[in-house]
Amino acid sequence: MKPTTEYLPGFEELAVKQFPQMSREEFQQWAALLKDRTGMRLPDNRISFLVTNLGMRMRQLGIREYQSYYDFVQHGREAMVEWDRLVHYLTVHETRFLRNESVLAMIREHYLPDLIEEDVPEPVKIDVWSVGCSTGEEPYSIAMAIDDYMRQRDGDYYLGVTASDISRDALAIGRKGIYSRKKIREIEPDWLDKYFTITEDDNFQVNDALRKRVCFNHLNILDVGKTPIGKMNIITCQNLLIYFDKEQRIEIANTLVEHLLPGGLLILGVGELLQWDNPNIERYPHTNTLAFKHI
Repeated sequence: MKPTTEYLPGFEELAVKQFPQMSREEFQQWAALLKDRTGMRLPDNRISFLVTNLGMRMRQLGIREYQSYYDFVQHGREAMVEWDRLVHYLTVHETRFLRNESVLAMIREHYLPDLIEEDVPEPVKIDVWSVGCSTGEEPYSIAMAIDDYMRQRDGDYYLGVTASDISRDALAIGRKGIYSRKKIREIEPDWLDKYFTITEDDNFQVNDALRKRVCFNHLNILDVGKTPIGKMNIITCQNLLIYFDKEQRIEIANTLVEHLLPGGLLILGVGELLQWDNPNIERYPHTNTLAFKHI
């Protein structure tokens, strides 16, 4: 879940010209609503981003005034339903399979061997939580990496992956697990054969065995402290915290630590959280990663 910047060159500038000019007061009103409901802060220089993404949804509804649309998502029976739809426009799903190969390497080459060496009784139980999972590429990538490693080890194991995001539309895509050829181009042929089937319209769907291991659920990160999700071996929260104020980043990270099992791993995006001091964790060193182990 993060503000989108994924547009063709000049697209935002072109889109701004197609919609009414937004006043500073209107921008501040929308920015305050976004921060109140999602925690994300919208800097003053992102007015074109807001105009573009509000405008796309307003055009679908036939609404021309920002104030009218603001009132629409604030009041009435359909307000929260419409807000859920709008959130999909205000967050991007800039993700891809195997995006963070250093993280997958850390899990396979260091964390899982360490976990197994602790004489954990079989079947080995591995619980993973992908926070801000978007359309599912990250949790499926982690699931494939762990499943492939454990298959090669030839031991009994249980793998469960919880994938959460604020966008219900993104979650629906993840549950279906259907992706275009462009989306799966970085996956090696062996994994494609093992974990995907080709659909009639030449897309690729994650096979049933892997999809059953990944559970998608709706979560506003502001409510992470209230979630009933239990203790995890691995929690990933990458490229999300940078859109929050420092105090909120620390609060969210501290809450995620509470969901770690002893020895569990919290993986954040590199550079997302600096000078963080939590007595229950220690840095888990690996190249091009920001990870912490529950001690």
